[in-house]
Amino acid sequence: MIATPGFAERDDALRQVRMAVRTGRFREAREALEHAPDAARDSAEGRLLGAMANWRLGEFARSRAAALAARDQFRTLGDSDGEMRAENVAAAGAFALGELHEAEHGFQRALALANLLSDQLLRARTANNLGNVAFYKAQYSSALSYYRLATTLFERVSSLSGQAESWNNTGHVWREMGRIGVARESYERAVDAAEATNDLRLLAEVLAGWAETHALLGDTQLARAQLARAQKLAQSRGDRLAEVEALRVLATLERLDGDLERAEQLGKDALAMVHDLRHPFQEAEVQRELGEIYSAGEHVDEAAAAFAIAAESFTQLGAETRALEMRQRETALRTG
Repeated sequence: MIATPGFAERDDALRQVRMAVRTGRFREAREALEHAPDAARDSAEGRLLGAMANWRLGEFARSRAAALAARDQFRTLGDSDGEMRAENVAAAGAFALGELHEAEHGFQRALALANLLSDQLLRARTANNLGNVAFYKAQYSSALSYYRLATTLFERVSSLSGQAESWNNTGHVWREMGRIGVARESYERAVDAAEATNDLRLLAEVLAGWAETHALLGDTQLARAQLARAQKLAQSRGDRLAEVEALRVLATLERLDGDLERAEQLGKDALAMVHDLRHPFQEAEVQRELGEIYSAGEHVDEAAAAFAIAAESFTQLGAETRALEMRQRETALRTG
């Protein structure tokens, strides 16, 4: 979703912060920034680095505010490169907060700057992000087009982490379209690329998607092993969003295996965690899974309520196609 800034290495007050962000140690980065001199912490780069760390730690509103401040500072300084990166991170914050319209415009502005500066990596990153917006809106053809462009550009600049993200996102699309076998192939490519980067946070994220396809195809033993690894990696990196996703997929797995009591508890655990993160899309996804769990247990009222809450969250996001699907599930339960 966000890219590490391409600032040159310097022996300055932000060097420790910069290196921690670059190597995925986001909690350490935030702590180092808090102890940096005021001038460094309040600089455009300092605010951008803080925005990136906070995004990864699930502090999306805080991240967006810092990124917008950094963007304005970079613009005042006439630093188009910094402005482009900050715009992308600010849009990522809006996206996580469920403000799809603002996110889409922010990513488009970042893409325009990337085109102007001939920054192929940021072109890839923003294409991937615009694909995410289209995916949320269930505009799957558009999402696949953006992800194909992103993958091509990531390959062109030899960004394995970018390739892992775009293949992972492509897997999400195929999974939602019911093409589980094709989705598994996309996730396998994502896992291979993530393994090569040694980015444990990214690996946790892509393992969850891969595990879900194995579960849906009936290989629950392999799915469990992948999810256990994903959870451990997410916890080690403090990536709460990846941890929520692993819990949601594990709930799906337990539902498919028929342990509805365990599935419900995992779904509730995921819901409690995502409430703290204030991530509307992931919250809607967890509610949708709870609806499936309750429906499988013939708890009609609970299932209908979960689908209704999911519909409301999708509506707030502007993801009307997803909201309509949830409302239809609710209606079918209440009138069936």
